[in-house]
Amino acid sequence: MTVVLVPQLLSVGVCAAEEKKDELFYLEPIVVTAEKTAQDVQRIPGSVSAYTKSVVEERHVEKLYELTDYVPNVFVKKNSTENIISIRGISPMQGSLFSATGLYVDGVNYPIHQMQNLDFIDIERVEVLKGPQGTLYGRNSEAGVINVITSSPSNEFGGKVFGEIGMWDSRGGVPIYKEGGIVNLPLVEDTLAMKVAVQNYTTDGWMENIGPSSQDDATRVRHFNGRATTRWTPSDAWDISLILQGQDETDGIGVYRFIDGPYATGRNEIAWDGPNKNSVDANAQILKAEYHGTDVDITSVTGRHSYSQDYEYDVDMTPMNLYSMFPVFTADYDVEVWSEEFRIASKPGKNRRFDWLTGVYLYGEDIQTGNYSMTDHVTDQDNWGAALFAQGTLHMWERWHFNLGGRVEYARLEGEKTVNAAMMGMGVTTMADTVDDTVFLPSASISYDLTPEVMTYGKVSRGYLSGGFDSYFAMTEELFSYDPEYSWNYEVGIKSKMLDNRLMVNLAAFYIDVEDKQVAEYVSPYERYFVNAAKAESYGVELDVQYKPLPGLTLTGSLGYLESEIKDWTTEGYNAWDYSGNKTPGAPEFSYAAGAIYRWESGFFVGADVVGLSSYYANAENDRKLDGRTLINARAGYEGERFDVMLWARNIFDEDYEERSMSWMGGTLIQQGEPCSFGLLVAYKF
Repeated sequence: MTVVLVPQLLSVGVCAAEEKKDELFYLEPIVVTAEKTAQDVQRIPGSVSAYTKSVVEERHVEKLYELTDYVPNVFVKKNSTENIISIRGISPMQGSLFSATGLYVDGVNYPIHQMQNLDFIDIERVEVLKGPQGTLYGRNSEAGVINVITSSPSNEFGGKVFGEIGMWDSRGGVPIYKEGGIVNLPLVEDTLAMKVAVQNYTTDGWMENIGPSSQDDATRVRHFNGRATTRWTPSDAWDISLILQGQDETDGIGVYRFIDGPYATGRNEIAWDGPNKNSVDANAQILKAEYHGTDVDITSVTGRHSYSQDYEYDVDMTPMNLYSMFPVFTADYDVEVWSEEFRIASKPGKNRRFDWLTGVYLYGEDIQTGNYSMTDHVTDQDNWGAALFAQGTLHMWERWHFNLGGRVEYARLEGEKTVNAAMMGMGVTTMADTVDDTVFLPSASISYDLTPEVMTYGKVSRGYLSGGFDSYFAMTEELFSYDPEYSWNYEVGIKSKMLDNRLMVNLAAFYIDVEDKQVAEYVSPYERYFVNAAKAESYGVELDVQYKPLPGLTLTGSLGYLESEIKDWTTEGYNAWDYSGNKTPGAPEFSYAAGAIYRWESGFFVGADVVGLSSYYANAENDRKLDGRTLINARAGYEGERFDVMLWARNIFDEDYEERSMSWMGGTLIQQGEPCSFGLLVAYKF
């Protein structure tokens, strides 16, 4: 018996050693579902950046906006209660409820900005698709799409528990705590399994309130997130998953401070006499069923998402009660979203002449928003829509591939609003309107394989950002609604893997033309309205590089160049302005990242990254410019069979930077960026 087993054990050992060597020396192939079917990311004719679980964890990326620092020409305009994602200079106007970037978690859309502040937990992969994705994703994907795919259960028992302690380098040091666990439970052998992941994140934050308010939790954060995934595979053909997600979050939102004027404070300090609090309670249920037949694959994704948010803050943001009639601004959002996507696709395989997929998409949204200050604005929206889409790829000859797709989508938004302006002597006003649109969203691309490892492509696609309602400022029915905006994206690029799969270089150039752009125009200091009054254009270049020059050493780099400006927009009357030729707000000309990580076969690793962007304008008038920034992050640790240990640091040199800037109360009010933070993460695997 021993004589028989020794060669087998040697063979297994040799294979394991070779597999480890390949992992250390060659770039990992990444399969994505960006185009609704499994594909090598390097074979998609378009700009797609993919980040696997290992990349997310080794860079200690804990939130969605932290990941976007590594993606060229992707920028997140952060504020205290939402993240507004801008891709290639395309983002919605300030005050818009819906995002121009589609965010999908396990195939289900998170439609409004407030829902896009994601904490990562047990993520399998994140895909960033740049440029309009209307054919496969429909409305509100005009800028692009971000897909977040969570980890699925397996048929082996295992998991991990983890704990983290960190520190903000401010106020003499403010602790950061995170703890949680992941467990995989096989319930029926090779048939039924469950995976549960939970985590809790707490910190008192880096900002201190030195004002008279009794609330000293200016940036206190309490985040609890959990997910349970049950996977049933009754046969080789069926794969069915039920995903249950929940989040309970409370944030102190006192991150705005005056840098000049009568109420200026020092760094990491605010002086408010009122509250600053944001609370979120949300849950989601997703049912995904896949049937893998002999000739076709059939997929159904059914989703429901309930999201509730309430926040309040001191209106004047000073230590004085300057607005005694309405000292506190409060708002609430209640969103109920359901969706169903059903699609059929040809079986993937080599030597096929034609690949195709087709499907239908249905959705409904029940959205209530309330904004309460000088006037109370309460808006109810009942939105629904349906779409039919198809896409096919013809593999002409051996190296040419032609892709053509189209989507017909109908969207209907019904809105009702009540405005109580009694405090301003104007009484109560009610209004109602309907915005509906039927749109055709085509796309076409052609690609050519210069070699089996190098592909060039050209692509054109149409984008669409739906119309909507002004839930913040509109005082009359005439100003209540606005129409959709549209865009065309033209892109050429090259994707390559060279040097025996040790070097990846992707280069893309694009031009985007936006028509009927949605903008906000002020008619008084307290009233603005949304109109489709402008044109805009964006063009630029993106470069992504990965290189493994030595076993264990991985070098990465990205560079984005962007020119994004407003065309043909002039206002009259109050705040008259000619915006034509101005830069688009929140669109840095350059964004860049460079990093290196070295892994020893023993499990030890060390790495560092530089992420940054150039200066950009905070407003459409281009009279308020924010400086660029360059941040350095680093980590070092050990990954073993049972234990993982990581030391990490973000913004090592404690660069002082601003996220937003505005004129307010006789001074300049800014949203301060995060200072230096560092910590220790320990995990036990079983």
